[in-house]
Amino acid sequence: MKAIFFHTLRSSWRQKKVQVLSALLLLLFIAVAFNAAISYSAREAGFEKARQEVRQAWLNQGPRNPHSSAHYGHYIFQPVNMMQFMDNGIRPYTGSVLRLEAHAQNEAAFSPAEGKSEMSRMGEMNFAWLLQVLVPLFIILLGFNAVTEERENENLKLLFTQGVSDRSFLWGKILAYTAWVSALVLAGLFIQLISFAVVTGQWALPGAALITWISFYLVYHFLIISSSVWLSSRINSSSASMVIQLALWAGIFIILPRMSAGAGARLFPLEHKAVFTKALREDREKGMDGHNPEDERYKRFSDSLLKHYKVDSIQQLPVNADGLIMQADEEYANLVYDKHFQRVRNTIRRQNSLSSYLSFLNPYLGIRNISMGICESDYNSQLNLFGEAETYRRYLIRELNTKMAYGGSKTGDWDWKVDASYWNTVKDFDYPSQPLLKRLGSYKTEILALAAWFVLLVLAINKTTNRIIV
Repeated sequence: MKAIFFHTLRSSWRQKKVQVLSALLLLLFIAVAFNAAISYSAREAGFEKARQEVRQAWLNQGPRNPHSSAHYGHYIFQPVNMMQFMDNGIRPYTGSVLRLEAHAQNEAAFSPAEGKSEMSRMGEMNFAWLLQVLVPLFIILLGFNAVTEERENENLKLLFTQGVSDRSFLWGKILAYTAWVSALVLAGLFIQLISFAVVTGQWALPGAALITWISFYLVYHFLIISSSVWLSSRINSSSASMVIQLALWAGIFIILPRMSAGAGARLFPLEHKAVFTKALREDREKGMDGHNPEDERYKRFSDSLLKHYKVDSIQQLPVNADGLIMQADEEYANLVYDKHFQRVRNTIRRQNSLSSYLSFLNPYLGIRNISMGICESDYNSQLNLFGEAETYRRYLIRELNTKMAYGGSKTGDWDWKVDASYWNTVKDFDYPSQPLLKRLGSYKTEILALAAWFVLLVLAINKTTNRIIV
């Protein structure tokens, strides 16, 4: 095996085809690195500027009625982190700005992909995309004739008469190609990190996440290499091996992912937005209207306050009933929003689960999902951001309504204003990054699928005996 390993490395290095393809791959790594670094730097600067401007606008409101501020709302922006420089995932297609306001749970707006051409649907080229799609193509062009060429040159018979076994020959080839591809990938990673540090000025790295991320890709490339070499051992000619493997590449990386996405949408269709909006509005109308004193539920709540404080009229209450009524309205609305949005999110989860299970047939789907998960650029991370934003919205509106209720104003006094210093007591939104293990925990199926592929290929190669000479 050792002799085959070094012979394969030497012969690969001498081939003009391998030299040219390796150089092109490295050039792509360089181009993508600087493009991604510049794009990341611009997004980070934009995020930080917008966040600070919104916070300053909040702090500088001056004397104002708290509920007026609740209707004016607050804005949060999609945060960025270093790992998203490697894999931007679905982030270009999700809203980057979320408005938080009373009585409403808004959708994120201003997707970076808005206004782009139809070609943007093919995906954004970044380092992860190169590792997922183009490196496997490089592997196929490198190893499609790993065995067939030796057979056609009648070198196999000579090797086997010298005591080299099928298993040793295949493993020598696989490990040599793995070493070659891994060296290129790690060089590409180094290029990304240097470009990122030079352009952004950030030299601190998320070590555990980065090592875990690249380790999954090295395993993924080992699977592709093993598959390519094994297929080469089962096919009679180099030309047939190349055609078959290129056809498989097109099917695995282009056709099947789109088919799985379409199948998910057909099996678990999302309800039309008009239907969703109608159901949400109908449930919302069953609750109390905090701005309508003629509303029956409004009156019942007011009567309960009079009974609780043992007074005869709203004007005699020691608190501002308007603040309490609006908070009660808000809490009912939250239940309605949770019910309907959760239904939609469950449907999307079922759609996404299809690609998780299809990872057992297509490892590309597995590594794509795992990569986005580690980089916090997947649907789960987006959902977690929205969840944290909604938690903050409820905190914010509750604080404002509570201030109005207990801050010293009287019921009906909508001209009452808080002191300008009050706004600084309301904490700012802070989005915490999810722990790495929690991120990986969402992709147990994909990790199991890659492990199954690893075991299957190792068994297939070790079972290959006396079959590759003919």
